[in-house]
Amino acid sequence: MSDARTLGDVSQRLVAAGEWWVLLVTDGFTVELPPELYRNRDRAEREGDRWAHLLSVRTGNAIERPFEGRWEIGDHWVRLVDSFLPEEWPEVWVGTYWGRDGSPEPEAALFTAVADARAWALEPAPGRLAYETHETPWSIAVTYKVRGGDEEAEVHLGKVVADLHETPDVPAAAVTLYGFEVSEGLIPQGPVMFFSRGQRDAELRRLLERELVHREWPDLVRATANGNFADDELPSDWLHWDQTQAIGWLNGFSFIGNGDDFEIRSFETGVS
Repeated sequence: MSDARTLGDVSQRLVAAGEWWVLLVTDGFTVELPPELYRNRDRAEREGDRWAHLLSVRTGNAIERPFEGRWEIGDHWVRLVDSFLPEEWPEVWVGTYWGRDGSPEPEAALFTAVADARAWALEPAPGRLAYETHETPWSIAVTYKVRGGDEEAEVHLGKVVADLHETPDVPAAAVTLYGFEVSEGLIPQGPVMFFSRGQRDAELRRLLERELVHREWPDLVRATANGNFADDELPSDWLHWDQTQAIGWLNGFSFIGNGDDFEIRSFETGVS
């Protein structure tokens, strides 16, 4: 999987060669059709319009556009997701993780090898218990039992609806990059950069889940509140949160830390 790059890797080559527009057709909390990958956003938008029209005719439901890149036709949704994969590869797998509230995070993680895609789907994060798995040559779906409900990871072999060497959309002006930097023992590990805030926040959430395997989340929440002068913003019942609530709260701050031994700083910057 290659959705995060260090600042030193950010270049015109990455902007030009790494951007993909992923079109997902979902029915409820399931990817119903093979994901489609495009190099050009306008072409992907046209195909999104076409899928929405076909689904509207088939179901009799009207097309709603709550925001750019989303078509809602009853229980069927067409989602246009901006994602990145710098490597050129014969096949691309697309992963979606559905949380217990039905929201996907990540919505379209990209992988260049089925082994990586399979490992991503089958390796549960702490607190998740896999109890149902379904595999085909072109998809893998795993249902996890978590406190309060179920979650699901699914990966599908994508359809590249463009030649790999087709010229993609290349922004003429500066690009805004979103990143975070982890420091342990006051030693920064180097920034990790993304082309969208959503990708950055999703990766930061995964990082926090890994860190909280061997850290106590109340200590991290308490230190983060203190470091951001936000002690008064903690609700009175915060000690009764679960780990998911704690991570959601932590993700709202650009500085996360429990003292000198562990800090995360989020930021955004422009690159021309």
